Amino acid sequence: MTRFFIPADRIRGDQVFLEGSDHHHLLNVLRKKVGDEITVLNGKGEEYLARVAEIRPSMVVAEIMAVVNRPAEPRVKINLVQGLPKADKFEWIIQKNTELGVTRFQPVITERSTVRLDAEARMKKWERWSKIIKAAAEQSGRTLIPELEMVKDWELAVRNLRPGLTLIPWEGETERSLKSVLEAERVLPTEVNIIIGPEGGFSVNEINEAKEYGAIPITLGPRILRTETAGLVAAAAVLYHFGDMG
Repeated sequence: MTRFFIPADRIRGDQVFLEGSDHHHLLNVLRKKVGDEITVLNGKGEEYLARVAEIRPSMVVAEIMAVVNRPAEPRVKINLVQGLPKADKFEWIIQKNTELGVTRFQPVITERSTVRLDAEARMKKWERWSKIIKAAAEQSGRTLIPELEMVKDWELAVRNLRPGLTLIPWEGETERSLKSVLEAERVLPTEVNIIIGPEGGFSVNEINEAKEYGAIPITLGPRILRTETAGLVAAAAVLYHFGDMG
């Protein structure tokens, strides 16, 4: 079933109005016609089964047939704080972690990040990354679009961590495992922050600063994982531990 996230104000009564890129995608890419069924989501967790009723030059009107009640979001919200990697690796990171179930992304420039972006570049990246997240959410059956924060420098990002369990995988930690920290949690956390370094990892100063704000350094095992792999592995392990995967 073709899925579209659209602004909530385009759902009025029992009608849905698809415009802009959604209108183009539905007609010119998917070749939908009057009578075809689609799934529409308002980005607030509400999902509807609709049927194309009218095709206009700049708008498609669909009629809502049913409300779909389908639990698709994890009970635990995972916030991925990701040190910006080189090239287009971050695009792969947000796409795959959206498919997995991550709730929020915070790209961050750390001491060892080789990527440096001015304000204009940060906005352009945010716009592109937002489209990737939206497409991945539609494809993977999410009922919410993960939040994407603007790129922040390390100090600002670590000062503004979301309340909850905060984990920072680090090759310098050899004793405390992810499993041991999760098993010590007696109450289901509402949110889990996972902080991942760029290709060069974190400096000792950054680890110490993260610890001051409640982060727990952990090891993900005896092998060094790439920056694009580490967050995905940690998030999958958290979701599995708390019963949101198989």
